[in-house]
Amino acid sequence: MSKKTLVIVESPAKSSTISRYLGKDYVVSSSMGHIRDLNPHILSIDVKNHFKPHYEELSDKKHVIRELKALAKRSERVLLAPDPDREGEAIAFHLKEILKPVNERISRILFHEITRQAVVEAIQHPVDIDQDKVNSQQLRRLLDRLAGYKISPVLQRKIGGPLSAGRVQSIALKLIVEREKEIQAFKAEEYWTVTAELEGSAPPPFQARLEKHRGKKLTIADETTALSILDQLSASPYVLDSVRKRVRRPKPLPPLITSTLQQEAFKKHRFPVSKTMRVAQSLYEGINIQGGEQTGLITYMRTDSFRIAASAGEAAADFIRSTWGEEYLPEKPNVFGRKGKIQDAHEAIRPTLPLYSPDQVKAFLSPDQFKIYSLIWDRFMASQMKAARIEVTTFDIVNGEFLLTVKGEVIRFDGHLKCWNTDGGTPLLPPLREKETLAVLGVTPKQNFTKPPARYTEASLVKMLEEKGIGRPSTYAKIIATLGKRDYISREDRRFVPTQLGIKVTEYLDEHFSDMMQYTFTADLEKQLDQVSEGKLDWVRGIERFHQRLEENLEQVRGAEKVDLKVGRACPVCGKDLVKKYSHKTNGWFIGCSGYPQCTHTERLDGDSPRPKDEPLERLCPECGKPLVRRYSPKTRQHFIGCTGYPQCRYIETEETELGKCPVCGKPLRKRYSRKTRRYFVGCSAYPECTYIEKSPPAPKSETNEEPD
Repeated sequence: MSKKTLVIVESPAKSSTISRYLGKDYVVSSSMGHIRDLNPHILSIDVKNHFKPHYEELSDKKHVIRELKALAKRSERVLLAPDPDREGEAIAFHLKEILKPVNERISRILFHEITRQAVVEAIQHPVDIDQDKVNSQQLRRLLDRLAGYKISPVLQRKIGGPLSAGRVQSIALKLIVEREKEIQAFKAEEYWTVTAELEGSAPPPFQARLEKHRGKKLTIADETTALSILDQLSASPYVLDSVRKRVRRPKPLPPLITSTLQQEAFKKHRFPVSKTMRVAQSLYEGINIQGGEQTGLITYMRTDSFRIAASAGEAAADFIRSTWGEEYLPEKPNVFGRKGKIQDAHEAIRPTLPLYSPDQVKAFLSPDQFKIYSLIWDRFMASQMKAARIEVTTFDIVNGEFLLTVKGEVIRFDGHLKCWNTDGGTPLLPPLREKETLAVLGVTPKQNFTKPPARYTEASLVKMLEEKGIGRPSTYAKIIATLGKRDYISREDRRFVPTQLGIKVTEYLDEHFSDMMQYTFTADLEKQLDQVSEGKLDWVRGIERFHQRLEENLEQVRGAEKVDLKVGRACPVCGKDLVKKYSHKTNGWFIGCSGYPQCTHTERLDGDSPRPKDEPLERLCPECGKPLVRRYSPKTRQHFIGCTGYPQCRYIETEETELGKCPVCGKPLRKRYSRKTRRYFVGCSAYPECTYIEKSPPAPKSETNEEPD
């Protein structure tokens, strides 16, 4: 009886799918992610010996390793098939190191989509492990370990609590803190706009906005000026001075990559980054369609390349031609490039089978899977289509010395907009003649105020990190989770707000570890990772510069004073400042006197800020008839309406905004706050009868590894 071939994948979810593709001569098993890593309790880096790492078998993977060794010993050869990225290459490297003593016939196979054709082709063309990629991952891991294990204890001593720092994590926090400071420093300025509703010789009526006076851009600072302008406008007729037309051809956007998928999923469906990646992973690993064999519906979802395979472009062209016609195909296939270096080992994220439109597979997908698959399919198909053609019409309307304008658009050829149209739409203007006098239906002045920059959402934070070249999109979900876990940030209306602790940590790092907190320095480290991956830089040289700067910063900070998290109130016992402290006994924060141990006064953390007063309402409780009040709950950090008869009467009303319908019972979804995770989540308003929730997965246990395993 001939021996079988052992194929080891990263995730057990892929095992059954790949096993069906390969048949009885293959055994498919899983490493369940990483099997070796640095010891979590010590630095595990021999700094004096060329930064040699000391890897250990993970304690919770002992049984996995035993099973893999036994399978490898009985197999003719071993094929390592973790994910096709740096992290997957490192997993393959560690698997080979562990399995070499029992089987020396070990090769690496790569596939970027889990389809029968891709897997079979990979089996037929095994390759060697890419040591440059392994070194790049190792450099990234050691950089994170040095930053976390050298700086985190400093924060814990100087500020207190289970604090952590990271070369990407701390920069992400800095962006959030700097934006908050911009908002706090912002001073709103008043300005006014004037809009005229006009009608010409043909319908429909339209609105034009006042833009210029005597050929210069007009700024209206106050109501007095606005009313004066209204008087001047009423003295002259509105004449259509010119009708300008031009054709706009917006280009199709490229297929989605990791960062743009995260951004679009948040913008369109409010999916957190972690949820987007989790759902995309399930589509990549395989779905059973129409009773056929399980197959991956999308290509690998961790990529920053816009490249697509020629066969995929041809399949898309065939689909476009047969579905919408030849006129929707460009003369030459669309090609998309990116500035700077990218990891071009993967394609963009695309459907593996373009013929499977979202509507055709909807019955076999969960609602979340359908939403993510639709984004990927629509964007990919649009990227392969001819550009749309839009006619833009501009009316210039003269009134004395004033000029008003309005723009309208008409889609003459929808092209790629048939699949991907993010345009909010502009008004359709009537067919009017130049120099005709327009009827005035009304002129409206409006008071406005300039607005501060918006706080970051997950989508805008991902976009900013990518623009600055900081981290990788595949790391962002874990970074955001860590910031929440450390209580560095909270969320309001899905936007990040730094806590007092997050601001203090950022200010401390900025002062004492200024190199690490520079955007250019962190982005330069990412470029070094790419250079190591390409074989252009020795990984030891890549880590030496970072370590040298880090040691210099650590030496300077040794004598620095401890930072107090003052809460802005005096101790009621001795009059000294009250400060926020961390208790390792209760694993929680509390408020205590800065005069400790002489003064032992403490308060619950709720005392950090005055609790808002109850707001009486002009309504009575429907259960007991007593007055209702609007109250604030420090537990949920939200307002609610409750009865003044509490605790005898426990009637309450929540004031949360509806966020759609529950897919289980159809009742409204509402925002909730979890004291356990200290995060908001979306849950069904029918709880506890219906327990449906949408939330991010728990933050990973690792404090320093900023890339997913």
